[in-house]
Amino acid sequence: MSFFLGCDVCKTKIDVALVDAQGVVVWEDSVPNEPLVLASFLLTLDSAYPNEEITSVVEATGRYHYPLLEAAGAVAFPVKVFNPILTKQGIKASVRGKKTDKTDAILIARMGLRGEGRLYMPEPFMTTKLQTRSYQKLGELSQGLRKHTAHLRAMSDEVMTAQVKAVFEAVEAAIQTARTTLYAELQASVQGDVFRSLQTIPGIGPFVAACLIGEIQDMVRFKRQKQLVAYLGLDPRVRQSGHSLNSTGRLSKRGSPHGRRAIFIAANVARRWDPYFQAYYDKKRAEGKSYTVAVCAVARKLLLVVRAVWLSGGTYDHSFWET
Repeated sequence: MSFFLGCDVCKTKIDVALVDAQGVVVWEDSVPNEPLVLASFLLTLDSAYPNEEITSVVEATGRYHYPLLEAAGAVAFPVKVFNPILTKQGIKASVRGKKTDKTDAILIARMGLRGEGRLYMPEPFMTTKLQTRSYQKLGELSQGLRKHTAHLRAMSDEVMTAQVKAVFEAVEAAIQTARTTLYAELQASVQGDVFRSLQTIPGIGPFVAACLIGEIQDMVRFKRQKQLVAYLGLDPRVRQSGHSLNSTGRLSKRGSPHGRRAIFIAANVARRWDPYFQAYYDKKRAEGKSYTVAVCAVARKLLLVVRAVWLSGGTYDHSFWET
């Protein structure tokens, strides 16, 4: 018999519910969200049902589900991961009482029973993903600190005493040192053919290439171009009503914000220095599109070029515009 272990994840704990092949709840529990504890829990569960097939099911919750993935990978326990949008749709379609984490765990388990989600495979560039995200966050922190320092100086010189200035300068120096060290480690961790090939594309330098590799991980899993565009949230939202059908709105922004930011920055560079991307940008502007909309269109085109270069294993040339 097959069983499905639904896991509702939060920062400190995971509520779990085991259901059988008929969707009947066998038991419910709560486990600390720590890799070692989770690994022990999964091994105990596996030994309690030695002749049964058990699959864990979890939502992709940003980063809080990573300890479960780490633990499952260490003990070779199968895990299926799916988009939390599916959970929201399931909640709306269900009739239930008060919302609790345990009821969500049951819902997640039953969604696994219905075949939702994909089997998780260890990401080959997980370290790269974490490093590029940390590098971006440190940059945002540094920018915010500089703005706050300028604000205090504008208010009053008394606020910014010599001691306060020294503290701010020390923090800023520490952030810059951390970014420099992290950048060096990042380049060392991501070296390879794909990393070098992506940098032949206009607008894509070492950091953007590393960021895209970290966020995408494996290009083969995107069978269609639209899937990749949607993964980075560059697809438009579709709005439907009784008066207007299939009208597109702003970007969905439902995918990776880190990858989306990187490809947007790269597109802004590419449209200034590459004649093909520049012509495409000018075409969109001539159609009446705003700057942001036009750059987003370039970003989508650039992302398709990234996919083509990645899958071909070659380098960028203008023949990609003919496909």
